[in-house]
Amino acid sequence: MRHSLFVLLLLITWAAQAQIPDTLKTYSDTINYYRSTAKAIPELNSNKIEYAPSISADGRTMILESNRRGKYELFDSRLIDGKWSDPKPIDPINNFGDSTDLIGGPSISFDGNMLFFFASFRGGFGSEDIYYSIRDGDTWTEPKNIGEPINSSGYEGFPSISADGKTMYFVRQNYNVIQDKDLAKLWENKACFSLYLSKKKKDGTWGQPELLPYPINKDCEKAPRIMADNKTLIFASNRLGGRGDFDLYQTQLTPIGDWKPPVALEFVNTKVADQFSSISAQGDLLYYVYDASEINSVEIPPQLRQFKNIIIQGYITDGKNGAGIAAEIVVSDAFTSGEIMTLSNNPNDGRYTVVLAVGSNYNIEIKKKGYTSKSLFFDLSNENEYKEIDQDIELYNTANLNLNIYDGDLFEPIQASIKVKEPGAADFLMQLENNPNGRITLELPLGKVYEIIVDKENFDSKFFTLDVSDLVVYPEFIRDVEMLPHKRNIEINVADLVNNGKIRSKVRIRNRNREEVIEVSGNETVALRVGDRYEIEATSDQGYAFNSTVIDVKPGGTEISSGDDAVGGVSVIGEGGTAKIQMNLQPLLVGANLTLKEILFESNSDQLNEVSFAELERVVELMKQNPGMKVEIAAHTDDVGSAAYNAALSNRRAQSAVKFLIEKNIPSDRFVAKGYGESQPIVPNDTEENKAQNRRVVLKILAI
Repeated sequence: MRHSLFVLLLLITWAAQAQIPDTLKTYSDTINYYRSTAKAIPELNSNKIEYAPSISADGRTMILESNRRGKYELFDSRLIDGKWSDPKPIDPINNFGDSTDLIGGPSISFDGNMLFFFASFRGGFGSEDIYYSIRDGDTWTEPKNIGEPINSSGYEGFPSISADGKTMYFVRQNYNVIQDKDLAKLWENKACFSLYLSKKKKDGTWGQPELLPYPINKDCEKAPRIMADNKTLIFASNRLGGRGDFDLYQTQLTPIGDWKPPVALEFVNTKVADQFSSISAQGDLLYYVYDASEINSVEIPPQLRQFKNIIIQGYITDGKNGAGIAAEIVVSDAFTSGEIMTLSNNPNDGRYTVVLAVGSNYNIEIKKKGYTSKSLFFDLSNENEYKEIDQDIELYNTANLNLNIYDGDLFEPIQASIKVKEPGAADFLMQLENNPNGRITLELPLGKVYEIIVDKENFDSKFFTLDVSDLVVYPEFIRDVEMLPHKRNIEINVADLVNNGKIRSKVRIRNRNREEVIEVSGNETVALRVGDRYEIEATSDQGYAFNSTVIDVKPGGTEISSGDDAVGGVSVIGEGGTAKIQMNLQPLLVGANLTLKEILFESNSDQLNEVSFAELERVVELMKQNPGMKVEIAAHTDDVGSAAYNAALSNRRAQSAVKFLIEKNIPSDRFVAKGYGESQPIVPNDTEENKAQNRRVVLKILAI
């Protein structure tokens, strides 16, 4: 009576808030009002017996038991546009045994991926055992016996799995003497049942079944259903004080793990059997079996509805091919880090569902060995209504190592050789080169440690490791690889060509291999990159002409690529350690000659090669800095061909050089172009090297 008064107070409070009809003045009126909302669901019922409906957490799948095909089997119905589809037989289960087998008491897991039921299949532990099947797309796999200790040599049936997957509720036959005499007479020669639970152990096996305490278990109980909150248990019982036959009762676990005394669900109970409860995803409807034959639904009074839940659901797939993968889903309290539940998703398509109570914050971690993990956070502290959150998860069994390889001096991308191996291994797993843009992505299987070596000629090698042997959250790794070039110290001395005295000068060094320009004063030491070619220009504002040369910096020394010691006033001293380059500058005196470097023409032509432009630009600057200077531009050839031909050719070449200078806005009256042909060799024309020296352009100062 005390519990009925408690329910009445809740209902009267709600009646005042919800403005239900004023005619509901009494407890009986209120109960009858909600009981009047009960109705059969035509899509699910036939002229046969429909039994034991079980609904998934998202409210879209219902599994039921029916004898509509002659024997008791399992059927599947889907909620589409607000209506349940015509139930379809689950043949992988129904056809597993033979025509005499009883199959019933289905209970679909809250995530919709597992289906538990009992059956009398041959080869079991007792007369009826609990089995399970795994969802495979739109159908189910062949049944598997859940095994001992849940199943025994007796009867086990009507399983119900908790939302966290940790507790299984079911019934076993009660062989004790029924204490209620009237009930004993009613159930004479009939079996009564008791409610049990089994808890899953850390190793994944089920623990020894425990009998639920009195007064949950009295004499004849049936069909336990644990709700999504993992605390509320609804079951059917035929006991003293009921309305008749089986009635539905509700109990809850307290925070300390005790069960509250069961309360009769008066809003649904009638004089006939009312049993097999299942609550909709929104929590406002209770599905049940009325009179042991048809599936009904009834509104649940708001104050009696279970805790509101949020459904997190989606697919866990391989991020590369989109196939579903089996994973472990760990749910924990975001504030205490205490584990709440560990679930598994469907191994076939990766479908998962997690049921979370509103009012708290949660962390969800998705893990699979050999794959990346995924962490999710959900703040449900301010939620107060049922909601479905779709969250697809992609996991990867490889990590992408994105390398950005660049020159540590110039911060420019460079192409290099990359090698990958495991520690201690002799062979490389990968040997490849990156793109000229400096980037490359290495796809590396998880679960290992990798050593990565980056090499490039004339650069220091780089070595580092990537450890993806343990938990990996993000599959993308980025590594900037700074490559430091090998360098040689070059001492550049600038002196007067006549007296060899040091002079104040400016040296400009341009790297012909890359965008690098260095400017220093003369008589300084500069570090230049090994393997590169440099153009060096020395100038002075103290009345000197310029001097230039091109050098190749090599690992063992430095070589002059153009010019000549005697003619160009450039020399290299020393091959090891610091190399010294002596650059002598010609004083600007009337009659002084300055051999221009790399003034090149096409073969047998007076057409200037583009390589010549840099040296001629230096002449332009020299003429601008010395506005009173007049010069002769003299061209010389080797002795190949006739003297007359060479004289004419050299004259045209001298004119071509002067034309370039005039086009740079230097007045034409400051130049004299003259071709000397082969008449003034500086070395004998007896070798190709000597002939190359004789083919030259010389600037002679006529006035200053």
